[in-house]
Amino acid sequence: MSIAEQIYAIVKTLPPDQARKIFEFAESIQSKHSVEGDDQVVSSLSWAELVNSLAGAWADDFPTLEEIRAREGQDAVRESL
Repeated sequence: MSIAEQIYAIVKTLPPDQARKIFEFAESIQSKHSVEGDDQVVSSLSWAELVNSLAGAWADDFPTLEEIRAREGQDAVRESL
């Protein structure tokens, strides 16, 4: 069970006013870690922190270069200039 599912399981048992407090708290955490601007959310993390946080995110399902090339087929013969 993911952390979101665990939080949801707890929140759905609470009275609406307490659930609202949890929601507001989650929004406050979200706003501390991101800044809205120009129709996109910009992370407050530095570039290096962002790259480190994503390291390994695609490890299990990201295709290798060989897998990508195998799906593309052969290059077309081109005329020299």
